[in-house]
Amino acid sequence: MSPAVPAKRMTAPKPDDTAGSRPGLRVVDAVRPVTLVDQLVEAIVRAAAEGKILPGERLVEATLSHRFNVSRVPVREALRLLESQGIVTNAPYRGMRLMEVDARHLRQILVVRASLERVAARDAVAAYRRDPGTLAGMEQALGAMERAVGDDDSFALAEADTAFHRALCRIGGNEVLLQVWETLARRLTIIVGLSALQKDLKDICKEHVDFLAVLKRANIAAVDRAVDEHIVQHTEMVDFEGWLASQRAARRR
Repeated sequence: MSPAVPAKRMTAPKPDDTAGSRPGLRVVDAVRPVTLVDQLVEAIVRAAAEGKILPGERLVEATLSHRFNVSRVPVREALRLLESQGIVTNAPYRGMRLMEVDARHLRQILVVRASLERVAARDAVAAYRRDPGTLAGMEQALGAMERAVGDDDSFALAEADTAFHRALCRIGGNEVLLQVWETLARRLTIIVGLSALQKDLKDICKEHVDFLAVLKRANIAAVDRAVDEHIVQHTEMVDFEGWLASQRAARRR
């Protein structure tokens, strides 16, 4: 059983403690309180990224309430929030379920993501030509990925992977692009987390090292190819459906 989610309200670190260490952090991010619903959202995303809740699995309020040792009201709110982000689906006669990660759905996510990050990467190249320091956020996230590899922590790696690409999307200052990308962020964390259960963590980290190296060479054509290879090709090489079938079969035994 997963550890219980603390029932008390938690407060994020003060701006003075974090603003200097997290590139691009806004004051509003630093002071926003972390509610029980926020904690439940992150707990469900983590369980999904670690394969403890499988894609397509039904999410029952009472079961989650017992699992995380909280009342059903915040669970209901967390599920509604996750539904608004496409992580949870709600269909007649099927109830609330975790998003599917089949080839069709995955392809749709990857195509949209690649389109956004291709624009972001081009903006990053232009910014890097003016100031090499603009890639500091990506380099910091890469350091977190390397630590996750050392700790053999697949979820920490998935979170750092998301942070790496969030930093990329922030560089150009295109707020609309970042807002659209953020609607996919938690889905990406889940997808990367499931990938990390099947791939060597060192290989995932190296893919990001190579991608950052291409950005620094500042060749637009090479960057476009790198975005497609890194986001689409590497992800589609993972057999999510085969892995999911094996996990479901193991749970039936």
